[in-house]
Amino acid sequence: MSIKAAGSPQPPISFSEIENEFGNNATRSLGAYRMDNLNIGALTEVSLSRDGCGLNANSSIPVDNQTIKFSDFYSAKQNIYLDLYTSNQNRVNAKNDKFFASNPGGNYVVVGGTNQTNGPKPSNTNGKKVIIHVTKLIGSAKGSQNNCALRTGSWNFGTDLLVEVNGGGKILGAGGDGGNGVEDAVGGDGQAGTGALGIDYNGTKIQTSGGSIVCGFGGGGAGGGGETKREGNWRGSGRGPRVDAGGGGGGGGMGIPAGNGGTSPEGSGHYGTAGSATAAGDGGEGAEVTSRGEATINGGKGGEGGFQGNVEDGIPDAGASGFLSGGEHEDAETYVGGLGGANGGAVRTASSSISFTLVGSPQIIGTTNEIGVS
Repeated sequence: MSIKAAGSPQPPISFSEIENEFGNNATRSLGAYRMDNLNIGALTEVSLSRDGCGLNANSSIPVDNQTIKFSDFYSAKQNIYLDLYTSNQNRVNAKNDKFFASNPGGNYVVVGGTNQTNGPKPSNTNGKKVIIHVTKLIGSAKGSQNNCALRTGSWNFGTDLLVEVNGGGKILGAGGDGGNGVEDAVGGDGQAGTGALGIDYNGTKIQTSGGSIVCGFGGGGAGGGGETKREGNWRGSGRGPRVDAGGGGGGGGMGIPAGNGGTSPEGSGHYGTAGSATAAGDGGEGAEVTSRGEATINGGKGGEGGFQGNVEDGIPDAGASGFLSGGEHEDAETYVGGLGGANGGAVRTASSSISFTLVGSPQIIGTTNEIGVS
């Protein structure tokens, strides 16, 4: 549990209360609880207990050679940083994969102890502050829109849980694949993108400082196909033959991993291109096929995948319809393109009963009201 809050009159704080919360320091002195030039991820001069301390519960424990006194420890609580700042990762459950890891290296830091980063790890996080600190790229997985790049995991009641994305870090859902083109039929729909941040714990706080939380974007729809034949004269002379044209594949959506480009029956030259972690893939061109040198059927172009920052808020494009050109046509059919896939949510919650708080104005691209995490 955190150290008691200030009151009127001020209740005394004993040294043993501080040791019980933060562990013994090297010299068993109050001054040794000042962290000395401790840096964690993108954070510098990290405090033993950040924010929420002191007489007004709005300060941090002093660091370096700053003056320190017992009253600084009112409302102080043990701080635990979960490591999403050492390497790029995919599909992380912060509680299960980081906090429960047997080895702290690359997983967690408990501030305090004899060397500033080896404080006693609690078995129960009630009254503790857990900071999921992200400065790297955290990707998701294709498939269900519920798939999330990072899940908070479930924590003990009373845990003060913060997800902070700093220093260029990004939590990014997976991109959807582009739709596949077909001949003489409607183009295939693009696949949906997946989620970025999944909230399992009620009361989670979210903030960014130079980082972002971005949904995975859907793939573009494939172009529509078509069929036709050259019209003959009243005796049938010059008619045909029937020809088909396939639509181009849709472009892959932006994400980690990114969406693949959709295929086309007309060969790889008509496939859509794959997306990337920063851009969408382009749709492939539809085929152009002519019957007896005159009547031409054109497959539709595949739609571009969704991506961050485009003028339509990242919405993946539908594929274009097939169309006719040149000459007289007989028994012609053209088909519409497939729809673009849906974008995944930027912030998803495990159930409708779970709420979260946005601290300041975090950089979040995508919806924040989707339900369901996996």
